[in-house]
Amino acid sequence: MQKRKFMNKTSNSEIIETFNTFTKDKFSLILSTVNKNIEPLTSYSPFVEDSNKFYTVMSSAMPHFKNIEESLKAHVLIIEDEKDASHIFARKRLYFNAECKIVDGEEYFELFDKRYGETLSFIRKMKDFKIVELVPKEKSLVLGFGATYLMNEEGKLIQKNISHK
Repeated sequence: MQKRKFMNKTSNSEIIETFNTFTKDKFSLILSTVNKNIEPLTSYSPFVEDSNKFYTVMSSAMPHFKNIEESLKAHVLIIEDEKDASHIFARKRLYFNAECKIVDGEEYFELFDKRYGETLSFIRKMKDFKIVELVPKEKSLVLGFGATYLMNEEGKLIQKNISHK
């Protein structure tokens, strides 16, 4: 019970700061898409974040790329590693629906170089790899039991401390 009281006393500015920094030590996201028959598909991908947009790189031959190309939508989950979680049922996580766009340009690959170094540099030479821009809609942040927060597209906190009954 004390933990819930503490979380309820978290200030709006602290919550917004957590929204803005949550992804800094995360290097992959879980991406859910649907095909034209509305069959779901989940995959993962390394990502970078720039100006409140996320970018992933993926092969255009893969089903999740084709799904994004058709629908221009995806759902994204960025989640705390199990080994770091204080409780398996309360892993910290950020999730959101995203509008998607396939983008082209060296500046996007440079974002990956800056974050990952040489690790992903070979991908730019592979012609089937494309960069997908993910623009979040409302974002939800879960920090524990009774500590769920909702932020709108403009970065304003619109709901906090969605509690359990």
